[in-house]
Amino acid sequence: MEFARRDFLKGAAAAGALAGFGAIGVLGGCSAAGNGSDAQAKDETAAVASGSDNEEARALSLVECESDVAGKVKERLECDIAVLGGGGSGLSAAVRAAELGARVIVLEKGSSLGGSTIGTEGMFGWGSKLQQQEGVELSSVAELVEEENVFTNYRCDAVLWNKFITSSGKSADWLMDEGYVFDGVDIYKQSVSSFKCFHWWADQSGQTLIDFLAARAEELGVDVRLETPGVCLKTDNGAVAGVYAHDAKSDAYLEVSAKAVIAGCGGYAVNTALIEQLTDWDMTYANATATGTGDAVIMAEDVGAGTYMTSILPAIHVYGYVTADPIVVGCCNQPLLFLNQDGNRCMDESLFIHAHKALFVNAILSQKKCFCVFDQAMVDRFESGEGIFSAWRTFAVGSNIENFQGQVNECIEKGMGNAFVADTIEELAAAMEVDAEAMRASVDRYNDLCERGVDEDYLKDPAYLMPVEQGPFYAIRLDPSVTNTIGGLDVDYHNQVLDVEGSPIPGLYCVGVDGNKLYKETYNYAMSGGLVSFAIYSGLTAGEHAFSTYVS
Repeated sequence: MEFARRDFLKGAAAAGALAGFGAIGVLGGCSAAGNGSDAQAKDETAAVASGSDNEEARALSLVECESDVAGKVKERLECDIAVLGGGGSGLSAAVRAAELGARVIVLEKGSSLGGSTIGTEGMFGWGSKLQQQEGVELSSVAELVEEENVFTNYRCDAVLWNKFITSSGKSADWLMDEGYVFDGVDIYKQSVSSFKCFHWWADQSGQTLIDFLAARAEELGVDVRLETPGVCLKTDNGAVAGVYAHDAKSDAYLEVSAKAVIAGCGGYAVNTALIEQLTDWDMTYANATATGTGDAVIMAEDVGAGTYMTSILPAIHVYGYVTADPIVVGCCNQPLLFLNQDGNRCMDESLFIHAHKALFVNAILSQKKCFCVFDQAMVDRFESGEGIFSAWRTFAVGSNIENFQGQVNECIEKGMGNAFVADTIEELAAAMEVDAEAMRASVDRYNDLCERGVDEDYLKDPAYLMPVEQGPFYAIRLDPSVTNTIGGLDVDYHNQVLDVEGSPIPGLYCVGVDGNKLYKETYNYAMSGGLVSFAIYSGLTAGEHAFSTYVS
């Protein structure tokens, strides 16, 4: 039954991709209590377009049905604009709307503000005052748009990219005008990005930005409520008229009446069912490093919203372990030998070092399975010898990985089907259920290339051509990891949420990653900081438009 479910979901996702921007409904589990006939028709359209309700995705979210929640309300509040989520996008929207004169309430599900913005180091910006002060010679907007056009084979929305790039420096300027102080502007880490547009946060920490925005929100009288997630939208005759929230501390429901709602809920990295429904990813052995549960997408779909293709900000991990574990550092982020499910070598394994990380992950995930294959000599090198080839977070080039052998052995002993050891390549292939003759030929071919110092198959950097010849031999399966999702809801250039027919849903906006239509399947690190920059840009855009349309 599990295979049937996965096959159906992936078939639906593929059909959505072929349909273009994919403004289709995928959820329809609730009928809104306050909706009139127009809203009911939109709900029915969404349900028909989806083909089925995804109850598993709903169960992994915090979303409830308006008809269930409306009768449980213990407290009623009123404001001009309600903001769902206290990350970079939500706080930017809240501060900007409050500056303009709106009464704003922020509902944050966590015990603190910040979301994934905390893990960022800076933002992309073009044409900022800081760049002018430092005498940065800028590439033209056209050159930057062309970078993304080429990167996506001209599948991106060039209009949106032009609007975003042109405004990105103004977003940085807005922060500076508010009083925020950047550390400087440069090419991200001198090599990863292609343009001198990376504005470093103070102390290179996203926490400093969140602390600043939170303080500014408090100065402006924004009512921020922690551990109080929005659980469903309040509707009135086809328009969004507020939100219902659940105060986790008191276990009480709130009704927040608002002229507009801006959702910045941070994606759905941990909602595996929703990811499978909106992408072609198989999440069976995947993990996530962000915490979004898909609340914005599911709440919006309950009122008839359409969806947009989802990108993944991807990484690779070893099933059962986390990012900083020795086995992950040694197997996922080093230029060792990678073989696919047929025993064939499948890529330039040094792509991680000399190109953008997302491309490295794409190459791995292009195969049904991908294994990192190495020998005892490599284990010894990593633990006590010359160390690792590639820097990763706190690990510098040449660092030793303590307990690498121990975790590899532990993973094998767990018998999860993703780690293997054998005295010969043929025995290893048998354990992996890979064709032994093909795998033997691949290893022999690779060792020959290593000896000659030239990779005639994939042009791997000769510095990383290290043979696999000293048993015992190891193989570790590499599985996908979701750093975050990008996209989900269909929005217009004001970040208004669109229904399944492409018309704005009155009173509803989506900002941050859920409302980000910049990217296709791959995030472009050439313009590093673009994701968080769009979060701020979209927050400012929605805050201003919601105020001018519904408040002023």
